[in-house]
Parts: sequence; C-alpha cells; structure tokens
Amino acid sequence: MSENELKARVELALQNHSKGYNCAQAVSCAFRDLVDIDEATLFRTTEGLGLGMGGMDGTCGAITAAAVLSGLKCSTAHLDKPDSKVNSYQISRACIQEFKDKNSSVICRELKGVDTKKVLRSCNDCIADAVAIIATRLF
Repeated sequence: MSENELKARVELALQNHSKGYNCAQAVSCAFRDLVDIDEATLFRTTEGLGLGMGGMDGTCGAITAAAVLSGLKCSTAHLDKPDSKVNSYQISRACIQEFKDKNSSVICRELKGVDTKKVLRSCNDCIADAVAIIATRLF
C-alpha cells in the first residue's frame, strides 16, 4: 500500500470516528473495499467491539479491527472443514502484538489512562496506529 493510500485510509478512519463510529467500526470500515463487504454489515458486526469491547476492560476497539479484517481477508469459508484459522490467527496476533509494543498496552482503559490519569494513547492515535499496522500486515 502506498504512503498516499495509507494516509487516505487513516483520514477515512478518523472521519468515520468523528461521525460517531466507534474505534472498531472506524478502522474496519476504512478497509471494507478490500474485504468485499458492505459498510452497513461491517458497521453492525463491529459495533460491540468499541469501548474496549463494551466496557473499557477489553482490547482497544481500533486494534480489534485487525482480528475482524484478518478473518474477512484470510478465511476460505470452508464451512464443512475449516482450514484457514491458523493464518487468520497469526496475522491477528501479529497486528495486536505490534500495537502493544508501540503503545505499551492493548487494554482500552489503560490506553485512556482511566485509572492512572496518564493517557498512553488517544483514541485518534490508536485509530491511526491500527490502520497503519493493518495496512502493513494485511494489505
């Protein structure tokens, strides 16, 4: 992916977030054209992943998009004999680990500094980081 395309995807994700999409929706929908799914379906699918999976105690929604997108991109959809999980898991894990290495955590409340009053990363920065990581590792 070119630097210009990456910048455009980051901007799209940030625009989505400013419209009220949660972090998972904002990031996932910025890649919907590359995973052949309509925006409304992807929006609905990722709605429960925002705010650290709904309660700030879970994984940051921005990077959970990596798990959703890795499945959409890598799955063979062989329902009778699933055979693509390992690849999806490896890519998802690599994206999440890179995000953690960069930001010291993947937990929403830690990133937002809820308990420590020390913000590790803003939502917009988490979104930009997640888009860059996903673009590099998945596309």
